[in-house]
Amino acid sequence: MTATPQKQILNRTPNREVYHKALQLGLSDLLSRVVASRTESTDDLEKIIFPKLQHLQPPSQLKNADLAAKLIADAIESEKLIVLATDYDTDGVTSAWVAFMALTEYFGVPKHRVEQVIGERKTGYGITDDVVNRILAIPQEIALVISADQGSSDEARIARLKDAGIPVCVTDHHQMPVEGVPASAACTVNPQQSGCEYDKTIAGCFVIFLVMAQVRQELIQRGVLASDAPSLKNLMKNVALGTVADSVSLKSINNRALVLAGLKQINQFSDAAWQAMRELNNNNDFDYDAEFLGFQVATRINAASRVSDVTTAYRFLTAGSSDEALMYLEQLDQDNNNRRQQQQEMLLEAKEHAQALYHPNRFSMAIRLQGNPGIQGIIASRIGERYGLPTVAMTEVEDNYLAGSGRGIIDGIDLRLAFQTISDQFPDMFKSFGGHSGAAGCMIRAQDFEQFQTSFEAAIQQQVGDTSPLPTIMTDGEIPPEYLTPQLIAELQKLEPYGREWPKPVFSGFFTLQNLRAVGQDRTHLTMDLLTQNDHLVKSIFFNAIESSQEAIPYAIGDHLHIAYVPALNNFRGQTTLQLRIETALKV
Repeated sequence: MTATPQKQILNRTPNREVYHKALQLGLSDLLSRVVASRTESTDDLEKIIFPKLQHLQPPSQLKNADLAAKLIADAIESEKLIVLATDYDTDGVTSAWVAFMALTEYFGVPKHRVEQVIGERKTGYGITDDVVNRILAIPQEIALVISADQGSSDEARIARLKDAGIPVCVTDHHQMPVEGVPASAACTVNPQQSGCEYDKTIAGCFVIFLVMAQVRQELIQRGVLASDAPSLKNLMKNVALGTVADSVSLKSINNRALVLAGLKQINQFSDAAWQAMRELNNNNDFDYDAEFLGFQVATRINAASRVSDVTTAYRFLTAGSSDEALMYLEQLDQDNNNRRQQQQEMLLEAKEHAQALYHPNRFSMAIRLQGNPGIQGIIASRIGERYGLPTVAMTEVEDNYLAGSGRGIIDGIDLRLAFQTISDQFPDMFKSFGGHSGAAGCMIRAQDFEQFQTSFEAAIQQQVGDTSPLPTIMTDGEIPPEYLTPQLIAELQKLEPYGREWPKPVFSGFFTLQNLRAVGQDRTHLTMDLLTQNDHLVKSIFFNAIESSQEAIPYAIGDHLHIAYVPALNNFRGQTTLQLRIETALKV
């Protein structure tokens, strides 16, 4: 049994041309370094650094958005039922919220004419047969089914709806299947499709937001809405949530502008859902940022579909009062605690499988587990980050099938392409697969797991090359000890929002360990007092530094450590101080 590989700390190399351009745009030396380590081009640099809504691409550049708008406007005027078929994750739930709010609050559609059909994790991703059966069971006459955050790979199920006389308008952002758009769909809006010039990185909730903005224009042209009808701008708050939760690129001009604007709306706490969230977790009186949305809000919304009922999350977002929203949020919080407990049990099993599977020439991880299929995406992330390898975690579902969730982990890995490569070689391998480069899902027969494991390894090696990856933490290098004050956070906030492809700054440095203590309910976190090279004392915390309280702490007072860390603020008893959040600590 081979030990877990030790993470290596490497520094990013700033692009000199970008660095000098950032200085010219008024950024400090530190921020210019950070920017120059995240992009190789000065093209549109000002729009990336200073996000503004005026930089958004117009909806008219989204292929078929105009056709979708006409179909939806026809459905609005028909007086028949409109069905929203959306995915079960945060992107899907916020997509359902955007579409419902646009139709009912902005376009005047009575609420009883809009039906939500949100998929369930246990039956798989996309417009599944279960979703189709639920739609066909609706007694009212249906004018249109609008999918959001799904549908591009669901031709067979869309054909069933078409055969029943129900048209489907697909809105999605996932990569297209090799055969192209679903032929049975009345319309497909997806920036990934051939001939679309819109930003390929936007989330599903962003796509439906743009489509609904185009519907507004169509209704104005028809005279259904007044020319000065309110814009949909106020819906951006939850588009921001879905965008952050789906881990799409936050180097994108469109995503940066929308998320920043959405965060400003969120931090006004004018909606019932966000008032309830503030009551549950006020973030130590700091504003909510993209990281908070991802780790505190999206985890609770996703927990509903992982361990309970996804409609709880939808009802939380659509609640009419803060008391009602808090009631649903408390259930989501309970679901999240339940998810954590199940996750811990599954993670222990996953670590055993991964430990047995790993060797230094390994390119990927594909592991089979017992337990809740709703949690396997988190397991794939944890195992992948631990070993620095693209990972798929699978659990058994109905009819002797395995459902899998994968995470790319490594920059440049395309998981959906890896699945397509396997499918090309073994056409009967997948019952279904979909997603995008960084995160993808699939379903296979349980008997095919070993073949999938072998094929996935080969597909990833084909993308990576001859040298197997190592777990790596990329940092923005060292900064002078005198920078380690709360003012550093204010400086770094100027480049918000942070996320995928525009990661929050991680710095490295050499410290001497002066004191340490195990903390937390499981005693697996470590607080550390660190001395800089000029004897400046800094407080830090290392989450999940050890596997369990029974494991020996691998550090001792006096150790010299090479540390990768994220600067953060700690608010304790009214006093705000800087705290280093340790990513890894290596003895030197």
